[in-house]
Amino acid sequence: MKINQSNSPIKILFAEDHRAIIDSFSKYLEDSEDFSILKTASTVREVLEQLQMTHFDVIILDLQLPNNRLNEDPFLKGYEILDFIKENKIDILPIILSGEEAPTYIINSKAKGAKGYLSKKVEAQEFREAIRAVAWDKKEYIEKNLFKKMTFPDDAEAIVINDRERKLLRYIADGITSREIANKMNLSNNTIRDYRDTLLKKFGAKTAANLVMIATKHGYLQ
Repeated sequence: MKINQSNSPIKILFAEDHRAIIDSFSKYLEDSEDFSILKTASTVREVLEQLQMTHFDVIILDLQLPNNRLNEDPFLKGYEILDFIKENKIDILPIILSGEEAPTYIINSKAKGAKGYLSKKVEAQEFREAIRAVAWDKKEYIEKNLFKKMTFPDDAEAIVINDRERKLLRYIADGITSREIANKMNLSNNTIRDYRDTLLKKFGAKTAANLVMIATKHGYLQ
């Protein structure tokens, strides 16, 4: 169990247009002092206003969020909010909470800056775990059941890795030791080990050699 290292709870903006969803997931957090839902927003406009008025640590964001214009399709409006956050360099960590479970939505959300991705079927404990991981540990988090769909060898082309992970992957392929990699990347041995374990999980690999083989097969080392 992660322990709150600060005296203040994680400040959350909950962007969702269904009150029942907000109420349900709010109950998952209400018994813990680690979380505080400061505001809720049900439209794109409300979200943008809140982002500019108040500082939050995390935004829980649905991909389908209506705008204030009548008859406008709400589908994937969450992407526009992610773009707004990135373009305006807003200091907030987005976690997607969506009914869309296909890998393509996860990949696109991560590419636009989402730090976490959860389905609306996620259990209470994992919901809390994800928020803590993103807010405190600064780690990306994908719901376990969704992550499994992304890590089968046949789906390796769908795996998203960031620039630092790609650099580490190349060093591993070159046979460089973890200590040497840590020096080259100016990171601690523990951090390198953590990134290495993350790559193994993403590619469904058991060993470094297996990781390099899968990554090479699917074009990650070109």
